[in-house]
Amino acid sequence: MIKHIIFDLDGVLLDSESLYRKMNFELFDQLGAPITDEEYNSFIGIHAELMWGYIKKKGQLEQDIPDLIALEKEAKFETLSSGELTPNPGLFELLDTIKSNGITCSIASSGLMKNIKVILPKLGVEDYFGYIVSGEMVTNGKPAPDIFLKSAEPFGVDPENCLVIEDSRNGTLAAEAAGMTCVGYVNEGSGPQDLSKADLIVDSLTDPALLNLIRS
Repeated sequence: MIKHIIFDLDGVLLDSESLYRKMNFELFDQLGAPITDEEYNSFIGIHAELMWGYIKKKGQLEQDIPDLIALEKEAKFETLSSGELTPNPGLFELLDTIKSNGITCSIASSGLMKNIKVILPKLGVEDYFGYIVSGEMVTNGKPAPDIFLKSAEPFGVDPENCLVIEDSRNGTLAAEAAGMTCVGYVNEGSGPQDLSKADLIVDSLTDPALLNLIRS
């Protein structure tokens, strides 16, 4: 029985990955570190240190990894702060279904807390989530299970009673490692992701199979 639902943020609550993709490719070009679409797709959902460690090595960049991460952080915050953000279709119907069934919710995002605090009010969804875990709050990022396990802690719910909604391969691997049920959400903005480790794959947040899983 599902007692708690953990949402990834980028790509699930909104199609922010499309914004980040454009922003990051511009940054990669400025740094002189060309990255392919396939390589970038493998970065989605992972910890920033892993991504920038790979890029630094491939591009033989002189900057230290913390400096590269800082550049991306600044660009991402500006991108989120300066424009309108739109929730993914069906998000409010899904959240209302969860709420009406008395199920608690949290967010487990690889992103920074300051970015999350920009996104949630812009989407108008902050009141739905009882706890937020950001990437800087765990030592091991996705695909390690740490962030999902930490997200469930305040609610006292066992992993087998938790449901994770993810749009990335790394996220589904983390959910599997945590021993939680996982729904893979197909979001075109996240690029072609291998969601085969998910227990259910949907391309809509109002897919009947997902809603039935919540109501059961």
